[in-house]
Formats: sequence, C-alpha cells, structure tokens
Amino acid sequence: MRALLFVFFSMLIIASCSKDKFSDKPMLKLTSVSSQHIPVGSAIQITMEYTDAQGDLAGVPLFVQKLSSSYPCDDGSKDPTFLDSLSYIIPGDVPATSNQKGEIVVTWEYFQLQPIACDGVDTVENATFKFWLRDQAGNMSDTVSTPIITIEK
Repeated sequence: MRALLFVFFSMLIIASCSKDKFSDKPMLKLTSVSSQHIPVGSAIQITMEYTDAQGDLAGVPLFVQKLSSSYPCDDGSKDPTFLDSLSYIIPGDVPATSNQKGEIVVTWEYFQLQPIACDGVDTVENATFKFWLRDQAGNMSDTVSTPIITIEK
C-alpha cells in the first residue's frame, strides 16, 4: 500500500512539474528602469519581459498610461494620462512561435515623457507608467507599473 501511495505521489509531482509555464494570456514583467530621476533633456529606458503561449504578439500595440502628480491642472487642462499607443507597436517581424519569451525595451527621450507644466511654480512631476498589451487573439495581459519616476520640468 505504501509503495502504491509513493508511486501515486511521485506521478503527481512529475505531472505538476512538467506543466507549461506559458499561458494564452500574455504576461508582462518589469525587469528594469534606467533611472527614477529624469533631468530636463535626458532619456529613460524601461525593460519588460514577456511570455505568450500562442506567440501572437507581432504587430500589436503596447498600451501606456501615465499617472502624474501634476494632473489635473487647476484649469482642468493638460491630460496626457493615456499616451499614444500607436507609437508603441510590437514589431511585425516577431516570429509567431508557441511558448514565446522575449524582452520589450521602451526608450523615451525627454519630450516623449510629456511632462505636465501646469504653472511655473512646480519644478518636478512624479509619474508612474503602466503598461499592458492585448495579443492578436484578444487576450489581455496583466498591467505592470514602474516605480515613481521624478521628471524635472
């Protein structure tokens, strides 16, 4: 009886270890942010790792949302909370292979960060950037967020 239980639990452990770690839903993981303080005129690089079981990410947009300490301005203007996702497209030549794993690197020059200057008094903006994507089959990834990034104005 003990031998039978041992064999059963061994098979259960082996079966659970061999399960595929990729899912139909794309997965994003933030791996690095080049700096959390951006002086005027400098750039930032954000690196994320992705996995997708179907490998159908070629040509899909990477959505970006900016959450800013400077928004909303007192006059209700200047709302760049959703950045232009058409500017961030996964290249169309990414091969459609199953169990795909790769890296997405977003590099922004200072002007692309769209710092919000509501008035001349605020000299810095604290912002968090959120990223997500939807594969060709319509599966939505989780949202990943950067730590707070200070942007000088």
